[in-house]
Amino acid sequence: MRKYLAFSIILTMTLGFFAGTPSMAETPIKFAYLGNPDPHKAAYTAGVVSFAHLMEMGSGGRLQVKIFPAGTLGKETDILQAVKSNAVQIVSASMVTLSRIFPPSQVMMSPYLFKNDALAWEVADGPYAQKLLEAFTEETGIKALAIVDSGFLAITNNKRPLRTPSDFIGIRLRAMGPLHETMFKALGASAVPVPWPETYASLQTGVADGQTNPAFVVATFKLYEVQKYMTLANSQFGYQMWLCNKAWYDGLPEADKNIMRDAVKGGRMSTRSMSLLREQESLIQLKNEGMKISALTGEDVSALQKLVRPACLDWLRTQMDARWVDDLIAVINKAEKKLGYKAPSSRGNYMHHRRKLRLK
Repeated sequence: MRKYLAFSIILTMTLGFFAGTPSMAETPIKFAYLGNPDPHKAAYTAGVVSFAHLMEMGSGGRLQVKIFPAGTLGKETDILQAVKSNAVQIVSASMVTLSRIFPPSQVMMSPYLFKNDALAWEVADGPYAQKLLEAFTEETGIKALAIVDSGFLAITNNKRPLRTPSDFIGIRLRAMGPLHETMFKALGASAVPVPWPETYASLQTGVADGQTNPAFVVATFKLYEVQKYMTLANSQFGYQMWLCNKAWYDGLPEADKNIMRDAVKGGRMSTRSMSLLREQESLIQLKNEGMKISALTGEDVSALQKLVRPACLDWLRTQMDARWVDDLIAVINKAEKKLGYKAPSSRGNYMHHRRKLRLK
């Protein structure tokens, strides 16, 4: 009991500290999102808390950030509307929501584009991603601050281990949008649209057999209680976008914009680092909880990639100017050469070796 009480006090003080004290600062900057409120469990929250800390430290306590996690201000669409009206200044939003208002925002989540984390980071930190942010801002009128990534997604289900395309046939997987529907259809699985708040219940009752998310999400939200098998498919590189009210941002003094730029960078790096740490911790935890975890070989990945990658890229070309897709492929090829990758199967081999080490 004392241990629990101590943890509760520390967590309350942490979130309270980053929420800010208006008497010492200007009007607090509101940052809302849907993630778990514990920064030690949720990578995106670690990034938001780091951002708030750097904003305060960089401004001598003047720029305070009040954090609203776990959908306390409503659904993602509600929060986006609040950002548009400046009732909320900043939001971390998923591609499920953002792809509806700017389809190219989801292009880097197309399955089996990246061989590994290093290649994904090379693209996410480069000029292509910056161009994507600028285009989002111009198209929507909402300022896109950053692409904040959280690593590769795993696939869980209740039926059987998923290693080959034939294993997916007949499996009903929770889909987070048309891109997922295209991916699952290419594998012979069925797509079931389920909002995130209903995911646990839908898996528990059999509305869906499985879902896809990073391992730390499966652990944090206790999906292992209603899922038996996990496949480290590494099919998609997961990320969200940090957005803010453009008029509010444009009205900031140049010095504050610089503080915010640096804080955003720190938040991105914190999210990325925490996602790697939490992935490793979560795989160990999930194995101890009884989940059967499968790491794919290079050959396994290639078999899935041959079906899924072309189907999803072709679908994306119908949803946006095809140059977004073609330019991304060119950028990835250039990055592969820069990093010295040669064989197409290197992604699977790299990931398989990496996951085996973590599961020991």
